[in-house]
Amino acid sequence: MKQVNDDRALRQKIFQLQAEICKALGNPTRMAIVDRLGVGEIAAADLIAGLGISKANLSKHMTILVHSGIVESRRDGRQILYRLIDSEIRKACAVMSSVLYRRLKRGERLASAIDMVKAS
Repeated sequence: MKQVNDDRALRQKIFQLQAEICKALGNPTRMAIVDRLGVGEIAAADLIAGLGISKANLSKHMTILVHSGIVESRRDGRQILYRLIDSEIRKACAVMSSVLYRRLKRGERLASAIDMVKAS
């Protein structure tokens, strides 16, 4: 019985950690940041310019991404550079995009079916 409780507690901890990553990615700006970092290390100034956000806004989002273990930073002189800690996050985002694409396609089929019913 103790083994079952230990396994349950371990699974709960894993789910909690997964939820923290999903929560960190649960913002369009942070998703855009991760997308841009998918090509490699980028300077904060380039992210600010590319995303059209303020330095303070980038800092807020990067704090969340860094604390969640998705992004890390390093200083090079006066520049701060960011990169993804694990490139697998790109695969996770690609899976989400695929799910979204299939959902939208199902919605298109439903809309087409409704249009056909209305036209009858």
